Amino acid sequence: MLKVSLFTAVLALAATTAFADVNIVDNNQKLTVDCAKEKGVNITGNKAEVTLTGTCEYVNISGNNATVKGSVRQANVSGNDNTLALDAVDQILVTGNKNTISYKKPAKEKKTSTANTGENNKITQGK
Repeated sequence: MLKVSLFTAVLALAATTAFADVNIVDNNQKLTVDCAKEKGVNITGNKAEVTLTGTCEYVNISGNNATVKGSVRQANVSGNDNTLALDAVDQILVTGNKNTISYKKPAKEKKTSTANTGENNKITQGK
């Protein structure tokens, strides 16, 4: 009986400290994501406005007309007409079209890597 109780306690503790994903599937959603609690964000809805606090592991955007602000290790954009204003990012992958991505610095790596196979995308590093 003690082994089961100890196992249950360990599982309960692991569940409370585990990272999760935020999934935005509805249109016109506006939210702030605490990256200390959430691993990443998946945006499939359109016209989402997302502010990241801390640094998330990833943001995946397959929706359109989203706006994302904050820091993330990896940004994957397959949707169109999205705007990302990132303080820090390590990897940017864009396969969608007409996206605007600006970033200031890498999150943890020495340099931000980018791959852009879409059309009419703007990826710029500012100060």
